[in-house]
Amino acid sequence: MAAFSVCPVLTATVLFLALAFPLLASGEGGFTHDCAYAGANLTDKHHWIGIYCLNDDVDIYGFNYSMLDLDRCAGNNAGELVPFENGNYSGSCENCTFIHDKSLHLSCLCWDMNGGHTNSTLDLNNTLYDSNGAVGCYSFLGNKTWEPEPDP
Repeated sequence: MAAFSVCPVLTATVLFLALAFPLLASGEGGFTHDCAYAGANLTDKHHWIGIYCLNDDVDIYGFNYSMLDLDRCAGNNAGELVPFENGNYSGSCENCTFIHDKSLHLSCLCWDMNGGHTNSTLDLNNTLYDSNGAVGCYSFLGNKTWEPEPDP
C-alpha cells in the first residue's frame, strides 16, 4: 500500500495562498493603495486630476505623474455623482472639490430632477485604477510622465 504524504498537498496549498493573497489584498486598497493625489484643475473648462502612480518597473520602483479628465469617469444621475463612462459630470455639476480621508472623494453641487442643486460625493477609489503608472477609468488611461508639466 502506497503511503500518502501530506507535505506536497500542504506545500502546494501554502504556495497558492501566498501567491493569491497579495493579488486579493491589493484590490482592497483601490487606486489610493498605489497612487497619491497631486492636484487638480477643476474649472469650467478643465476637469483634470493629477496623480502620482506606482509603475511596474521593479528595478527603479518609481512613480509616474499622470493626468486624467474626470468627465470620462463620472456622471450626474439626478443629482448624484456616479461612476459612468464618458459621464460628463461637469456639464451639470459645479463647485467641485476633493475630500481626502482614507480615500479620495470628488464632491460637487449637481443639478437634480427638481431643478435644484444637491451636494453629492463620489469615492474615486472605487472608480479610478493604476495601470503601470497611469491613472485610468474604464478604457481610458491618463498620460504618463515623470513629473507634471510646468504652469504656463
